Amino acid sequence: MKSMTIIQETRPGLLAEITTLLEGVGVNMQTIDGDTIGSTAVISIMAEPYEQCFDTLAQAGFKVFPHEQILLGIQDEPGALAEISRKLANEQIDIRSVHLVDREGEKAIVALETENDYRTRQILRDLIV
Repeated sequence: MKSMTIIQETRPGLLAEITTLLEGVGVNMQTIDGDTIGSTAVISIMAEPYEQCFDTLAQAGFKVFPHEQILLGIQDEPGALAEISRKLANEQIDIRSVHLVDREGEKAIVALETENDYRTRQILRDLIV
């Protein structure tokens, strides 16, 4: 799963500018999360078509950074994410981000971004969705 992060100086209307721009080229946003740190906005987006979203934002002058995320199917129970985190920590793999994507019944889907996707895929191959 691919996502992107926009890092931009915050200002009134920034989100409206981004979403209007993407609406104009027919990009369908799947998720969007935003935070501000001081005067800096950090906005994470998953959208389809990914390349069109990324190119549109970059051409409009936004600072856009691509990310690859690994989707995992896990039990929706206490300690499930802790077990995954420990496995990766034991292999010296840094988790850069984690997002709960979906929960249904006793199952959950989480998206991980790590500093070593290849090794993460090997270690967690039985959980990849």
